Amino acid sequence: MEILVTAAVISYIIYLRYYADLRTKSEKERDQMRAGIELFDNQQYEAAFSYFDEWIRTKPSSSVAYLYRARCLRRLGKTSKALDDLKTGLGYDDTVVDLHLETGQILYEQQASEAAFQEFDKAVFHSHGNLAEPFHWRGLAFRQLNQPQSAQQDLERAQALAQSQQTVAGLVRPNDPFFDRKLLVNGVFILINSLVLLYVIKETDVVHWPYLLAAISAAAIGFAQPRKGWLLAILQVATLLIGYFVFANPPRNGGDRELELFSLYGCIGLTFVGSFVGGVLKRALGT
Repeated sequence: MEILVTAAVISYIIYLRYYADLRTKSEKERDQMRAGIELFDNQQYEAAFSYFDEWIRTKPSSSVAYLYRARCLRRLGKTSKALDDLKTGLGYDDTVVDLHLETGQILYEQQASEAAFQEFDKAVFHSHGNLAEPFHWRGLAFRQLNQPQSAQQDLERAQALAQSQQTVAGLVRPNDPFFDRKLLVNGVFILINSLVLLYVIKETDVVHWPYLLAAISAAAIGFAQPRKGWLLAILQVATLLIGYFVFANPPRNGGDRELELFSLYGCIGLTFVGSFVGGVLKRALGT
């Protein structure tokens, strides 16, 4: 039993480290650079440039830092250096849509129509056709290339996407549905964990092992999904209840049954409390 619980705890650590957060590398970098991005958004370009320049000195492979340093350089009139930074950023991660958009915009302004179109086309591809801006700029590039029909199609597509995004503004982002891949992966993990926890409840003759496992797994639920953890907690509780009362064989000994029920209901309580604490901890850390 000790080996099983230890293995489960180690699996939680691996889960939180590698699988709980399914954001892309660039999405994580943006969150880490919020202070610098706010400087840029507030048009404090010199201060923002210094921020991202220092970031690149410590983390030279950050594509998002190159993106924002390039944006600062562009606003400061240093277009050539901006293009160099954008090229370097693409070398580290060519899936970042904004790197292609920023590069394409500079090339578009320089009348390098074919090269600009290629960058906007890549932006459309890496955005999976879900963003309005790449279609808008590709439409302008088509127009610059004297392809009015293709330009009209892209501009209409951009307008439709923009209207769709405005419709759901303030509710749910169009690219962030409630039942997303991250929630699905976490749900599968919770199902597996619930079965392990049920096995521990049935097989152990003490309460501290299932309680320990329930507390750690519940904290992992909240940490992995600070806003949707309540749904995963309900999933774990439902699995425990259904598994115990429908599929598990009740012990003949009354004392053993009381111990199992004490462990079961204690684990249910720890699931809700632990998931709440895990969510609070995740938000407090801001990771």
